[in-house]
Amino acid sequence: MSRVERHKNEYSKADRAAVENIRPSEDPADISFAYGKNGNNAAGETSGKTGGADVEVQRKGRAARRKAEAQNAEMGILDQTDEQKARSRKEARAMGDGKPELHINRFFGWLIKFIGTIILIVAIVAGIALFAPRYAGIEQYPVDNESMEPAISEGSMVYTAQIEPETLSEGDVVVFVSKENGDAPVAHRVVENHIAEGVIITKGDANDQNDPAPVAYSDILGKKMLCVPMLGYLAAPMNTLMGKIALGLVAFGALLLMIIGGRIRKG
Repeated sequence: MSRVERHKNEYSKADRAAVENIRPSEDPADISFAYGKNGNNAAGETSGKTGGADVEVQRKGRAARRKAEAQNAEMGILDQTDEQKARSRKEARAMGDGKPELHINRFFGWLIKFIGTIILIVAIVAGIALFAPRYAGIEQYPVDNESMEPAISEGSMVYTAQIEPETLSEGDVVVFVSKENGDAPVAHRVVENHIAEGVIITKGDANDQNDPAPVAYSDILGKKMLCVPMLGYLAAPMNTLMGKIALGLVAFGALLLMIIGGRIRKG
């Protein structure tokens, strides 16, 4: 037996009697007609008193019934499941004026989840771009100067693949060990390829003249396959242990933001 049914059985005998004594008509005019016009004055007065008592009984019965109905409704709400409560709230909103409601919690929940999603995507893409190519035999080199602008901007990451130096042609971009820069890798464009001598002539797009010394085939590190702007700035810190830990913490924090935002949206 549910709580609602138990509550219904708890009516007092007085309330039951009050409800059962409700007259078919509660209109005072009907009572006056029945007891005033169709009898003598004494009978009318007696009937009027009796009618007043009946009306009082009816009033108490109605009050008892309304109280019981309110309590039954409250008990029914308590017995509802979360799904039923959500459906009731949805139906209540649908019975409103039809105007859209501004749900601040839902908006902030969506915003927090969106920010967390963007940060997580950026962290995953950065991790893949920095570490995955090495396992595919592709080398990467950060660009720390402006000699190849506007084609390759400072701070970019250049990805290279091994090739046969004899196949290089004018216009190809290669990364080579520069003796003038302390054996640092440099990305410049091929101007000439002297196969007989085993050297290439290179030049930076932003430079007015060719590089002062030819580049031997043995100093060529690879041919440019891809260039990602701004990623070179992350190369140095991400190659350290602390940098990798920081990247992992950023990804974990973004995941927490997504979870928190989702819960805020659900209220």
